[in-house]
Amino acid sequence: MTTDKQKWWQNWIVYALVGLLLMLVPYVGAYFLLGTYAQPIPDFGRNDFHCRAFKYDTQAKVFAPLGWAEAKIRGEDVLFVGPEPCSEIDFYEPGW
Repeated sequence: MTTDKQKWWQNWIVYALVGLLLMLVPYVGAYFLLGTYAQPIPDFGRNDFHCRAFKYDTQAKVFAPLGWAEAKIRGEDVLFVGPEPCSEIDFYEPGW
């Protein structure tokens, strides 16, 4: 009967994956808590997208990857809007 020790790098791979998951959960949670969800006005002509408004432009830039992922998962366009009327607007489409 032999007992083989695990290689030292196998433990580090598991620790790194767990660490990444622990950082991803608050990131996704903050995206949904800080971003205000809004449906577009029906007179706009399109109903296949929704808006996410953020209090600061920095938040909209930090959460841009999740806006892209949300567009892919939900299958509709996501419009990111900052606090100012002339702020930078990002539009994420579901197509690859």
